[in-house]
Amino acid sequence: MKTARACNLLLVLLVLLFSRASYAVQYSRSIDYETSQTRAMGGVSIALANDRQVLFSNPAGLGPINDKEYSIVQLESEINDNWQRMSTKVGELSDKETPWERAKNNNILNQIVGEHGRIALSNLSYYLGAENFGAAFLYQGITDFEVVNPVTPKVRASGSIDSVLTGSVARPVNRPERLFNSDASGWWGAAMKVLSRRTFDETYYARDFAGLSESDMRKNERGGTTLDFDFGALWLLKAPWRTNFGFVVKNIFENEIDPGIGKLRREWGFGASINPLDGSAARYKKLTLAADYWHLQEKSDWFSRLRAGAEAWVRPWLALRCGIRGGYFSGGIGADFKTVRIDLSTYGEELGLRAGDKEDRRYTLALGIEF
Repeated sequence: MKTARACNLLLVLLVLLFSRASYAVQYSRSIDYETSQTRAMGGVSIALANDRQVLFSNPAGLGPINDKEYSIVQLESEINDNWQRMSTKVGELSDKETPWERAKNNNILNQIVGEHGRIALSNLSYYLGAENFGAAFLYQGITDFEVVNPVTPKVRASGSIDSVLTGSVARPVNRPERLFNSDASGWWGAAMKVLSRRTFDETYYARDFAGLSESDMRKNERGGTTLDFDFGALWLLKAPWRTNFGFVVKNIFENEIDPGIGKLRREWGFGASINPLDGSAARYKKLTLAADYWHLQEKSDWFSRLRAGAEAWVRPWLALRCGIRGGYFSGGIGADFKTVRIDLSTYGEELGLRAGDKEDRRYTLALGIEF
């Protein structure tokens, strides 16, 4: 009976995963929270089960976590290569209606046409329990600027403010498992997310944009709230190298935030990680290698979905990280002083449909206070 119920649940998930609607669907940006550590490692996260990232990547990762941990301060700031240049240039625009000022505005925008500026700020409060339960509240704001239409250049300003409340549980697979001739421990996990999003996306002529205040920019802001679920699984092999295999489906029901904003896009991925060093737990945790494949439906190139990364603890408090994300290098450094954690990272995000089309280089600084 239990086997039949499990098969039915798997069948429902597969139908949801691979079903395609016959009509055009408007999608909104995903809930794209990643820690600075994850970004530095190329975005790998599905098969890792060692920190708060599991609350947004794979809820089954709560299974191997045995220690309680909580924090109310996990501040992260992110900026891309062009943000300073973009903000400086658009700040030089004039709202005066004269031939001279119009020509000046067009000249300024032509210098940055096709470029993209981005800044993001977030704070995460979370709880990870030894009883395989976790909860978090994320507050995140993202602002983007770009100049479009080279013939008559305009400024496109977009952004969103997200408030996300999530709760996750993980449970062990009761019967013993054998994978690749090795004893394995398995967990399944589920997460419920309540998202409240406010977003704006407007395009302005240079003169109109120069006269805008922040409140003016948000006059046409739309907002909505939705609820959706993630489901994941994780297996830990007891063979040498402590290999993990993970699988996750995010936004299972593709629920709509608001008719004008769109739906959350369903995403799925699978990944693996290893700890190749032999010896005690303190030794094997010094080096982690991992790789993920994410099926992000807006990406048409399979190579842009590949991620791989490594983390090495060269001192008990100091970690070096590197990775590849869609063909672009990522890297970073982390300092963990038990209660206080500081992380720096850089990574490249693909703005085009194929790897190598257009890289957006980003930099992240994170400060956390954990207990």
